[in-house]
Amino acid sequence: MAHQIEVIDLTHLPPADGILSQREQAYYKTLRFPKRQTEWLGGRIALKQLVARVLGITDLIQIEVLPQDSGKPQLLVGGKTAPVAYSITHSHGLAVAAAGAESTFLGIDLEKIEPRIEAWKNDFFHPNELTGEGDAFLTALWTQKEALVKLLGTGLSLRSNEVCCIHGKPRFAGRALEIYESLGAPQITVVTEHWPGDFMFSVAEAERAIDSPNPKE
Repeated sequence: MAHQIEVIDLTHLPPADGILSQREQAYYKTLRFPKRQTEWLGGRIALKQLVARVLGITDLIQIEVLPQDSGKPQLLVGGKTAPVAYSITHSHGLAVAAAGAESTFLGIDLEKIEPRIEAWKNDFFHPNELTGEGDAFLTALWTQKEALVKLLGTGLSLRSNEVCCIHGKPRFAGRALEIYESLGAPQITVVTEHWPGDFMFSVAEAERAIDSPNPKE
């Protein structure tokens, strides 16, 4: 399996004009807080630039990244569903997009390594996942879980204990397991990297069976 990524510095974004379609601009203007506007725009620019490079498109407005109720954005090219798997993430001044073959499931997550309170650890992780300790380990584990959720295409609708990652191996329960099985129970690979600036970045990727559906968008 192969994917490409695009990294955007959120402190140096180009103007939205000439990049966003009319529908994207309409949604962008509804975002009330500057931080949310910056993160939203940066993620869309990253994905648009990446898809343009992969598909050989010169006009970014032809590529649309539109919001959906599920939380997973819809990616369109010329008004039609784009023939790529994709995912977006952002954290502390960076936005990252990933794109892979249409025949794959894909999810990514980027998080800054920071101290976390004990209650956060206890609420977010299953005891079986806590095979290590320290801020770097917990941040890496968090990115793995978030990447798996994005691969399933469910947005924020799953409970944290329904998606587990133990020594880099995903484990699903409840509704997450139902969704995973509905996708054909693909073999998922999770890869985590420690990026400069104390970031953890995880990619969850799997081959799509010929008759398996697209993840919920």
